[in-house]
Amino acid sequence: MDAFLDDDGLEAVRTDAPPGLFLSRRGAWYHDGDRVKHAGLEGLLHRSIARDDAGKLLVTTGRDVMPFVAEDAPLFIRTLTADGRLVLSDGTVDDGACFTIDDDGRIRVTVKNGAFWALASRSAAQLLVERVDADGFLHVPAGVRPLTLAHTLLSGVRDDVDWSEAPTLVMT
Repeated sequence: MDAFLDDDGLEAVRTDAPPGLFLSRRGAWYHDGDRVKHAGLEGLLHRSIARDDAGKLLVTTGRDVMPFVAEDAPLFIRTLTADGRLVLSDGTVDDGACFTIDDDGRIRVTVKNGAFWALASRSAAQLLVERVDADGFLHVPAGVRPLTLAHTLLSGVRDDVDWSEAPTLVMT
């Protein structure tokens, strides 16, 4: 089947998506391979991301609970507030803890008390890079943070990092 792109440049169908609910690395939701196109439902899914007691990803709206698979980090940094705090894809604001750059040059941050990785959108990454000093330290409201290379942070821990896992599962 030939895939065609939606107006936002995302595939309408992902034949490689696992069954059930799936979050792509670009932040698009799919159900059984079909793109969730309703903006309100997509927003609800982003706002409903959680982990169960075993650390598995799920979306919960209170009564309804559904597991999902994330192709990459389950949360995204959409932008920064005026004072430099992180605005996440679920609508919350977080200071972030561990800032890292992965092997592909993308900025990732541990958020929600270390329960999740969040991947910086392009615009958020540009705003974060503006806050890096000449010594490679990031200046954010929570203080001065080193911007660590992912392979240094995860060295010797794992060869294949699953960014959808909780950071505490991959960090030493």
